[in-house]
Amino acid sequence: MSNYKVNEQDKNRAEKIRSRYVSRTDNKMEQLQKLDNKVKLPGKLLACILGVIGALVMGAGMSMVMVWENMTLGLIFGISGLIMMILAYPIYSIITNSRKKKYADDIIRLTDDLINE
Repeated sequence: MSNYKVNEQDKNRAEKIRSRYVSRTDNKMEQLQKLDNKVKLPGKLLACILGVIGALVMGAGMSMVMVWENMTLGLIFGISGLIMMILAYPIYSIITNSRKKKYADDIIRLTDDLINE
């Protein structure tokens, strides 16, 4: 075999590598954070996508009005983009509130466990 002697630094590095491959159970705080992300992320994602698309559509409408001097089509695009941007926050609220109701029991149970430990 080899005459290589394992020192403490090599042991620590080996433990880190090993920990990447060993399945582990999440602690309660990690579970709580994952549930919180499940509640917030879909609403944030959809609202951001809708807001960005609305801003692009509104910008296209403004360009049509100012550069190409197409007032009617530009106003249609601009107003529809503005409506999309305005609707982004209510859609975020609706999605987040519905997911809060869905995950409320699990989140409350986990927070009670964490607080009472």
